[in-house]
Amino acid sequence: MVLLRRWMSTSRVLFNVKSSCKAGTVLNLKVRKNGDEPVALEDSEYPEWLWEMLDKKQINADLKANDFMKWRRRQLRKENTKKINNNNFLSKM
Repeated sequence: MVLLRRWMSTSRVLFNVKSSCKAGTVLNLKVRKNGDEPVALEDSEYPEWLWEMLDKKQINADLKANDFMKWRRRQLRKENTKKINNNNFLSKM
């Protein structure tokens, strides 16, 4: 995917992502038993929030502002996973 910077009217920087496949391309997702396979649409036909889902820093900041406890649990889970991985690595030495 190609990432291009764009300024929004809210003066925050977002990434305008262009999809990696052309409109009309069959996606071969195999999600339907019957009927045609889903086809890629034009980038403008997808909702704006879909492209914002790729900005992990913004999602993390929104989560911290809206649901602090959920954000904190994620942080603790990440820290614990790092500790476990580090301990496992050190135990193999």
